[in-house]
Amino acid sequence: MAAAAPSALPYVSWSAGTFVTIPAERWQEVYGSMQALKGHIQEYPGLQRFDVFAFVDDAGDVRLHCYTTWDTPEQLEAFLERGYTVDRMLVDIVGVEPEATRPMEKIF
Repeated sequence: MAAAAPSALPYVSWSAGTFVTIPAERWQEVYGSMQALKGHIQEYPGLQRFDVFAFVDDAGDVRLHCYTTWDTPEQLEAFLERGYTVDRMLVDIVGVEPEATRPMEKIF
């Protein structure tokens, strides 16, 4: 991760947002794998939540916005460096690279 940016402390947690489009024909595989991933990363220290938002685009593909939220920036950094992230799962399971994964602060 880059140098720490100014923070909105004290009411903040740290998240990673991953954004990806899944081809419609691969969605079944991804859905089941996302459920398994959630169960796996719930065991990581400091994870507050794992949220996935989805919609079907005009082509019939599934657009995902995935967020993991952590107690500390160090836990987020460790997860992104060494954990089994959404990015790694998508590449392993369906060979799809996310468009972006961005560290961010959750302020509300």
